[in-house]
Amino acid sequence: MTAILGESAPVLTLVQRVARLAPTPLPILITGETGTGKEVVARAIHEASGRRGPFVAVDCGALTATLVESELFGHERGAFTGANTRKEGLVFAARAGTFFLDEIGELPLEAQTRLLRLLEGGRYRPVGATEERPADIRVVAATWRNLSEAVETGRFRRDLFHRLAVAEIPLPPLRARGGDVRILFDRFLETAAKEGRRATPSIDASFDTFLHRWSWPGNIRELKNLAMYLAALAGPRIRRDDLPPMYRDATTGPVAETGGPAVRTDLPYLEARRAWLDTFQLRYVEAQILAHGGNISAAARAAGMDRRSIQRVLARLGGSLPGEGGQPG
Repeated sequence: MTAILGESAPVLTLVQRVARLAPTPLPILITGETGTGKEVVARAIHEASGRRGPFVAVDCGALTATLVESELFGHERGAFTGANTRKEGLVFAARAGTFFLDEIGELPLEAQTRLLRLLEGGRYRPVGATEERPADIRVVAATWRNLSEAVETGRFRRDLFHRLAVAEIPLPPLRARGGDVRILFDRFLETAAKEGRRATPSIDASFDTFLHRWSWPGNIRELKNLAMYLAALAGPRIRRDDLPPMYRDATTGPVAETGGPAVRTDLPYLEARRAWLDTFQLRYVEAQILAHGGNISAAARAAGMDRRSIQRVLARLGGSLPGEGGQPG
């Protein structure tokens, strides 16, 4: 069973809300910062729902605008160029189960219209088909975006938003969960050590202080990646000095380093200013990538930047991808 770990008040409230909503047929919208565990909560909802079918997760951010309808609803042979065989979509795969739409805020507007019909009528039509089919699914969606703002700017359909948000479950950021940080870290560390066939390291007081003072911009995902890194590379007792370089001088956030970037007083003002900004920009981008396990797409979303902008910063300033877990995305 999927467990929602933690003993803090926000997590106890979350667990109670999941328990009340899971057995209902209502669509659920899970909201929260990136890395807060939205898919874990979605799986917990599915397992407590009593539905006998599978849990099918769809990353809406990875669906291309040209093929999104075919992926979700399937297509008939000959429906478009390259459709040489009939294909069942992900809605069909999720029959009698839960259809989890992760990053729903990234779904193209054209597909949003088709999804609205699915939610309102419980039916869908594969691309190229002449008849609709019933869809026995429970829809759970998740997003890090503020969908209300996306509605106002025309990037998300108002009617779909209200249909999805019949029941909303907001997830607390890790920085608001107090002692849960240590509970989660201990679990991640134990699991990673076991997978690496190593004894679980103990925790030094200086490292425990760091765990509770760091702001965790990447939330649970960042914490898990750090645990995996330390389980592989630290000695039998984890100290603050075992942290990756970008964490060592930090106090409360990824760029809150002692003294900040050095100011070059040996340069003219404009050159010194440019050098300081370059250093800040590189540290910020590398810290975001590290916080999101090397996933550039997730780091870009959290920073409010374009993925290509992050890649240009790394190329221009000689940065590199941190190697602590995850894959560049």
